Amino acid sequence: MRSVEVRRGLPSFVCATLNHKQGLMTSLTLRQAFQAALDMEPIMLAAVGHGLFYRLDPGLWPPELLFQHSRAGATLYNQRDKAKARRLLKEAGYTGQPVRWLTTHELEHFHKTALVAKKQLDDVGFKIDLQVLDFATLVQRLDKPELFDVFSNTILIDGRGLALSGNVQCLSNVAGWWCLAGKDRLLAELARETEVRKRKGIIDSVQTLFYEDVGQIKFGDLFPLAVVRKELRGDFRSGPFTFFWNAWLEK
Repeated sequence: MRSVEVRRGLPSFVCATLNHKQGLMTSLTLRQAFQAALDMEPIMLAAVGHGLFYRLDPGLWPPELLFQHSRAGATLYNQRDKAKARRLLKEAGYTGQPVRWLTTHELEHFHKTALVAKKQLDDVGFKIDLQVLDFATLVQRLDKPELFDVFSNTILIDGRGLALSGNVQCLSNVAGWWCLAGKDRLLAELARETEVRKRKGIIDSVQTLFYEDVGQIKFGDLFPLAVVRKELRGDFRSGPFTFFWNAWLEK
């Protein structure tokens, strides 16, 4: 048998994206209740089935990127506080209106994270209407804010830097119209700043807003698994959603 090299790649950002433009999730208190209720460990374990392939971390940018990683707002990540969630639901005046959550079977980690999160949210008093669609239909609906309140999402880590990262932009199909004037000013400042310590301070401020305003609901970091033969040469790439989480070698 020829030798192979197994690598854990740079993680992506697994989340639930909330609709800030229209509907139930325009309520900050309701978003805070959603955020407070969730226990991220079983959510991420359901996504991939083994702790090797996920990490619980509050950062909008992963620890592997040392100068961009932040723990600002970490006390609002993975709260697992059902009592707080129930109190916030009451404060929000929530009376059981269905929260329409779009997801798909075509990306297994979308569907599995949504199922576990739905159970946790139902337990504190939310009524989650989980709508399982084919991926093309899901994408088509994301530009129509009247059709959803939440959708399953993954932010791929790329080289553009936090100032241009989709998870903090005012975009429908990435960030659910999270359009916050203070955040946008910080991103513009970050794009101009070159001094490392000043950039880190701005990133901390953006991430603090992310958690205080509940820009999205980060579940955790998800790692792909790349399997490469040592003798393989050349410019090759695997697809962005080629995962081997449930594969094994027979003895």
